[in-house]
Formats: sequence, C-alpha cells, structure tokens
Amino acid sequence: MNPDASAAVSEPRLLSVPQVSQSYGHLSKECRTTVAACPEIRSMTHVVSNTVVFAVREADAVPFSGGLPWEDEADTEGRPGRRLVRWVLETEEVMRRLDVGDLMRTLVVTPEGGMQCSRLHSAQYLVGISASGPGCDVMDTSMNRLVSKIRSERHMVDELPGGRPGEVKEPFVQGGSLFMHVLTRDSQEAQRLRGVWHRHLNPGDLHYAAYYRDWSLVCSGDAFEHQELEDSFAVVSVAARRAIYRDLVSRLREELTDLAGIIAPVTRAPIRRLVLDVVDGAFYMHWLGDAEGDFVVGVTFRQPKVGVAEERLRDLIAEVRVPH
Repeated sequence: MNPDASAAVSEPRLLSVPQVSQSYGHLSKECRTTVAACPEIRSMTHVVSNTVVFAVREADAVPFSGGLPWEDEADTEGRPGRRLVRWVLETEEVMRRLDVGDLMRTLVVTPEGGMQCSRLHSAQYLVGISASGPGCDVMDTSMNRLVSKIRSERHMVDELPGGRPGEVKEPFVQGGSLFMHVLTRDSQEAQRLRGVWHRHLNPGDLHYAAYYRDWSLVCSGDAFEHQELEDSFAVVSVAARRAIYRDLVSRLREELTDLAGIIAPVTRAPIRRLVLDVVDGAFYMHWLGDAEGDFVVGVTFRQPKVGVAEERLRDLIAEVRVPH
C-alpha cells in the first residue's frame, strides 16, 4: 500500500454543513490539527448559536446512530455537542447568582469516556468527545490549549481555561481558621472530617468543599472568611454564597439526569466527575464510588489555580475515602 495513501486515510474527517460560510476555514483546520495530534479525541464540534457548523471526527470512529433522514452527517455527529452547549447555557444561568463570570469550560467524565465544552466567545463553542475515560484529561488539556491559541490569535484575553499551565500545588501552613458545618452524628467521624478539611482547605487555592452521602450533606467547610478572600465577596456575601452552593447541588441532582442523556451516544457509564470552570474559578463534583448520591464538591475563586485546586480536592477525597 502507498504510505501516502495510508496517511491520507488516517486523517480526521471534516464534516461540514453545506449552508455554512467558508469563514470558519481557519478554525476547522486548527480543529483538524488538534484532533490529529490527540488520539484521545474522537471528535470535535463547532457550535454557533445552537447550530452545528462543522465537526471533525477521527477517521476510524464509527458514526453515531440515530441520524434523521434530513440531517447532514455533521448534524448527527454534532448532536451531543449541540445539546451539551444548551445544557451549559442553562447551568450558566443558575450560576449567575455567584457573580463569578460566564461558564467557559465544562468537563464531564465517566469511566468509559466523556465530553468537554469550551466557549470561544459569545455564542461560539467547541465540544470535544473522548471514547476513553482516562483519555478525557488529555482531551481536556488539548482543547484548553487550542482555545487559548484561538483567542490569542483573535486578540482576545486568554481566560486560562483549566487554570494557568505550569502552576504547582504549594504546601501551606495548617492552622488557618475555617467555617465548618458538620452534620454527622458519629462524633469520631465528625472529628476526622474536621481534620481532613483543615489539612486541605486554604485561601490560596481550594476555598470550599462539601461531602454528601445519599444526597444529604455530611460536612462542609470553607475559608471564605479569610482576609485574603475578602475581595471575592464584594457583591455576593459569604452567607449567600454558602447557600447558593448548597442550592446548586440540589439543582444538579435533576440536571445530571439530562446530562447523562446528552452523553448517552458516547457512553452510558455513570458520570464520575464534573467540572464547571467559570471566569473566576471553578466548581468541581467528584463521585466517591458507584452510589449516585455519594460525592464531594469543591470550589476555587482563583482562575490560575483551577488545576491546582482540583489536585487539592483529590487529596481531600483520598482521605474522605478512608474507612471510618
């Protein structure tokens, strides 16, 4: 076989909607280059104002089933992405009360695959799909890099999706005061959880964490009252923010069912990680096992520290998992 012909066959396919202007030619080339360089990405879809503009699909990927007779191949491939963008916009409205900016990056991970939605700018999104659970982090990193590159070329501010590259988790001196709300009746568990929260929450990166069991709050704590964070509460008070995060978890209980339906063409495995990355920080949701209602959420207000704060949350979760 001609090696050049073999290489051509392996190139990602560009699935375009015929009616779309050629003005997205440069962007589609950038997406093809990213997908070609990242085997963990099954496909990437460009969505503008709830319309699929184009999709780039890995050459060997099996097309999604369920396409309607009048749909283009790009529409069928891009349907999960278009639906995810709609979910993101609805969730963004719920989060506006926090005064932390738009929801610019959403990452949904299961053991068998996941999706990532990135905002290029108003009404324009890129949605990536990975058919591998472990591959979701690689996909996420590649898409963050692509979005930063595109925004830079368009002379727009780099919003640091996923945090600032190269940031490291710095040790901090334990002993800062935290607000704690512990509801477990097991005194030994309560004492253990207080220790865990004091070892990981701090004013530098991970600012809030809450542990839920069977959708009921077991423990929450935050560093909101630390003087280093006082500028974060100029509009939304500390008490209001605590209440909003509890309300957000309650709302997500219903919205996660919709999210599972959105990623169903990719995988029907249960969601085990959700990241809602806003302009000023991020909200994380990590499940502890197979039980739908057992999870830990975390929050940071520092955008450069979004990746570091999630590392810190994983450390906290590792201690929460210890049998009690």
